[in-house]
Amino acid sequence: MILERRAFLTQLPVKLNSLLFCLFILITYASKAQKADTIKANSSAKSIKVFIPDSTILSVSTAEEQKLSIYNSTKGADTVLDNHHNYYQTGVLGNIGLPSYSLLATDNSQSGFFNWITLNNRNDLFTDKQPVSFYPQGKIYTKVFAAVGQKQEQVFKLIHSQNIKRVNISLQFNRYSCFGFYTYQKTITDNLLFSSHATTKNGRLGYNFYYMYNKLKYQLNGGIDSSKVDFSKNVLVDKQLFPVNLSTAKQNLRTSEVNFSAFFRLNKTDKGASATSHTLVYESNYQSNYWLFTDGLADSGRYAHNYFYIKNPGSNDSISFKKLLNSLVYKIDFIDKVVFFAGYKNEFSHYHQFFNDTLNLNHILVSGLKFQNLKNFRIKANAEYVVAGYNTNSWQFGADIYSKPLKDFYVTANIQASSKMPSYMSLVYFSPHSIWTNSFVNVFTQNAKLEFGSNKYRFTIGAFVQQQQNQIYFDTLALPQQYKGSTLISRFYVQKDLKLGPLHFNNTVNYQTTQNTDIIRLPQLNTSHQLYVEAKLFKKNLWLQVGFQARYISSFKANAYMPATNQFYLQNTKEYGNYVFVDFFVNAQIERFRFFLMASHLNQGISGSNYMLCPNYAMPDRSLKAGLTWMFFD
Repeated sequence: MILERRAFLTQLPVKLNSLLFCLFILITYASKAQKADTIKANSSAKSIKVFIPDSTILSVSTAEEQKLSIYNSTKGADTVLDNHHNYYQTGVLGNIGLPSYSLLATDNSQSGFFNWITLNNRNDLFTDKQPVSFYPQGKIYTKVFAAVGQKQEQVFKLIHSQNIKRVNISLQFNRYSCFGFYTYQKTITDNLLFSSHATTKNGRLGYNFYYMYNKLKYQLNGGIDSSKVDFSKNVLVDKQLFPVNLSTAKQNLRTSEVNFSAFFRLNKTDKGASATSHTLVYESNYQSNYWLFTDGLADSGRYAHNYFYIKNPGSNDSISFKKLLNSLVYKIDFIDKVVFFAGYKNEFSHYHQFFNDTLNLNHILVSGLKFQNLKNFRIKANAEYVVAGYNTNSWQFGADIYSKPLKDFYVTANIQASSKMPSYMSLVYFSPHSIWTNSFVNVFTQNAKLEFGSNKYRFTIGAFVQQQQNQIYFDTLALPQQYKGSTLISRFYVQKDLKLGPLHFNNTVNYQTTQNTDIIRLPQLNTSHQLYVEAKLFKKNLWLQVGFQARYISSFKANAYMPATNQFYLQNTKEYGNYVFVDFFVNAQIERFRFFLMASHLNQGISGSNYMLCPNYAMPDRSLKAGLTWMFFD
């Protein structure tokens, strides 16, 4: 064991050592080179999510909207250093960029009516479509983040936004890459988001535009071959020596989206808060999605007991899905207190996969109501109904409520309900590996979330409940099935940040229950904790955090993963979890420059070997990471 640990310390990547040297140089000169910021760091805060679904043009990010935002956080504006080292949450397959699913009970319904597939790569897809916005004093904002770690892990993030007169232009770019601890586990992720928005001086005309692109490339090793090696007895062995199930399987995923929306106020002049305003809003949205899976002869028969049709040598399976949406909405604003909108939206979809090619069109009515600028209270609701087309009679409804019953406390509630057809992939699927046709009925979903908290006292208490009728799941053969009954999941959570002088103890506890454990498997406990010392040194020029963090996941029958369909499915063989992951971290900030050092999974090889969250896929071994962030204003 001593030799293994010495080897771990001496085999640091050259790039990690280089970054540590750069950090030393930067720390030496940063305090001399930096000047006071010309605008506040929170000028990069994102604009409030808009009222009308899929549109970002109707809501103005006023001071009142910021104060009454339902997206509250227990972290104050001065805690920008918190969690700087947690730049990426590793998924259940153990390597950044690989498919994953949430171990927390969350809303699993899909947006839109004609859905093609349930993507299991949400950690690595840009889904936040809101542009970076500024308070009036902001003109230019740039943020650069870079990190490196073992197994050639490299991360780069860029955010840039600037105002040119009344036009805002923003750019966000991410790139992740890592070879992983096991063979045939390489991943590369690229994300791009370009956005622009502007409003005329009189506020009568404005637009919002964004283009979003995601590209994910990874090689899938199918996990450790447990028939040839006992993982529990070889925890400290070089993982490159472990045999794996697949050697040629690869997946490529590309998604892109273009959105343009514009509003035009019908009344020529804005007569103030006492007047009624009439506005027309047009929006167009185009989405393109492409998924490709390939493997060779050596891998095609690996999971033959799951497949109905085997094509040799190897296979090449792809899915293409495109969607075009157009909507026209009339919005009326009564004396700046009550907003009502109603309109029409059409949804044109094209799905192509192997011998299956489908075109469909939906005609949708949309409407909504919002009460705003009320003292310590806000409510908004919207609904959509398919009056004609492929998904006729499908519908969805959502409502958000915000209240501030006491000065330093808030209450938020969210309610959603929908009746939709299952994703098209679960109904009809033809591939070199699998063939199925199903006659599933609509899935009826209801969920609610209630939260009570305080920014001042740094705590949150909440509950989430979801009930589904006719839920879709993948059985032990990795085939889609529909449960002809009702399922219920619930999550109760508490977050509390404790502080005693320079000592901080932050805690989040999630307790989960599932009514139908035959088809839904979640850990009962999912908790995270941070214990660190925080201080401002050298005449408050250096902001420093040093401490430990731990994440505990209780025992549960974790879902297995099927590479050929990119789906997680049930397994009844073994339980996983009941393990604590411990990290050591150092965060520091000098003016606009931040950096971190972290030893992740510090307890690997010390506290047992049960650190798998998916059958045959071990979480990463102990490793060192380092990174930095530099922000530029004006």
